[in-house]
Amino acid sequence: MADAGVVVASKPYRKVVNKFAEALRVDPNHTQTPSEDFRDMLALMDQKSRERAVEWYRRGLRRGLDEATTAVAEGKIKFKDGTLVCPGKVVLTCKIRFRGLKPKAQEFEFTADELGFE
Repeated sequence: MADAGVVVASKPYRKVVNKFAEALRVDPNHTQTPSEDFRDMLALMDQKSRERAVEWYRRGLRRGLDEATTAVAEGKIKFKDGTLVCPGKVVLTCKIRFRGLKPKAQEFEFTADELGFE
């Protein structure tokens, strides 16, 4: 970049901005200053990464709440004398899908201590 004493032609900046925009699923913004467009896209990448991370936390919380209420409804977790009680081992199964791959069931095993239960 120009700040580091390196001069780059406009065309490579525009190509990189186009590729970043494609990856972020946004329209590229080309102004008179391609290096600024590049810096703007880097800032947008940070913002999009944070937004995606928050969305995945939200999904995880929703899934966790769903699993917890299901476990209570099925009697796996019980409320006894003001305390939640569960078996010594809890196994949860969910489907995980990575980009480009088919969904795959994954089991997660937790101890009661890990979950904060007695």
